[in-house]
Amino acid sequence: MLIGWALGIVVLGLAVAAAAGEQAETVRTVFTVEGMHCGGCSAAITAALDKVEGVVESSADHEKGLATAVYDPGKAGVEELEAAIEKLGYTVTGATTEAVKG
Repeated sequence: MLIGWALGIVVLGLAVAAAAGEQAETVRTVFTVEGMHCGGCSAAITAALDKVEGVVESSADHEKGLATAVYDPGKAGVEELEAAIEKLGYTVTGATTEAVKG
């Protein structure tokens, strides 16, 4: 009986370890942003997105008018990211989101 109980604990421990080792799914949202005019604008938006909890990668391109954030959707959402951009005085006119494995 004790061996069966110990084996159950080991199996449970392995299952928990396997689940913890799985990569969490992240999402990528690309925002269309109006009002970016220079590299400083791009840098400001990137810095603002990086401050949002759950963001693992971000970038902004003033020439294309786009800002991108890769993040954990359990910690951040599109509305929160959009608010971080708009708080700087820029206008978000659109957003597309896709799942990312990684």
